[in-house]
Amino acid sequence: MILYYVVLAFGVLLLLYTAVQFSGTKKKIVAKEYTTTFWSNLYHKTKDKVLLWKYYFVNGKPQNLIRNSVITLLIYMVVYFVNAQFIRFNSTIISVIYFLLFFVFVWKWGRRRNRKEFDSSFPEVIQVLNSATTAGAGLLQAIERCGQDVRGPFGEEFKYIYKRLAIGEDVDTVMADSYTRWPYREFYFFITILKINLEKGGQMKEIIKRLGRVIADGQKMEQKKKAMTSEARMSAMIVGVFPLFFFFFMKFQMPDNFNYIITDPKGRLVLYYVLGSESLGMGIIWWLMKKAT
Repeated sequence: MILYYVVLAFGVLLLLYTAVQFSGTKKKIVAKEYTTTFWSNLYHKTKDKVLLWKYYFVNGKPQNLIRNSVITLLIYMVVYFVNAQFIRFNSTIISVIYFLLFFVFVWKWGRRRNRKEFDSSFPEVIQVLNSATTAGAGLLQAIERCGQDVRGPFGEEFKYIYKRLAIGEDVDTVMADSYTRWPYREFYFFITILKINLEKGGQMKEIIKRLGRVIADGQKMEQKKKAMTSEARMSAMIVGVFPLFFFFFMKFQMPDNFNYIITDPKGRLVLYYVLGSESLGMGIIWWLMKKAT
């Protein structure tokens, strides 16, 4: 029965993905002006988050969608089988927890991977762009050069930007679409400079140099912050893993206590208390670490 709901959910997600792709294609053809209201802002922010999650899930390559979806379902089946054979927890709750953790994991892991890619490739983009403009190339040709010389997903992004600008798409639409995939402050300043120069012209070389210096100083400061908080972050991760290991330890070393927690209604209260307190504690630690960094 649970597999039926999984297949149904997969079909709904596929339908939503198709609708989003169709809407994006329409926006590329005809750029529209939207009134700024609370609900329209909420809709566009949610839509941007969904598109960004999908971008993380496929790692910027739409051809990976089917492969990654199949892998996700296979992992779910393994978890479902292990639960049915060993843990015997409620299958519906296990399914809900699995997919919640799956969405959170893809978001966190994809954002970290994207940020790492951006930090490593963005200085190279500035260097290539500065060299191209110094040599007398136009801005559009400099963007094409970035797509050719920079490797990885960020280089592919500049290839995509160049192709869309070359066929005459609206500059604001192209840059806003790119910003949804790379939502970083440095990139926002960068595309703002590109938009102004593409529309009105200006002295590109000096502005790019200053932006490069500011970004380099910011990266050094971020590295210092991470180094200062690395010990505390590692301690928080170790503390958070302890209950999970103890849970599996109970399954094999104290089966009576484990069955009491899983099957007995009063034991379930203990389990829910542990899960709730653990989640609350880790949430507070994560919030404090985020404010510190």
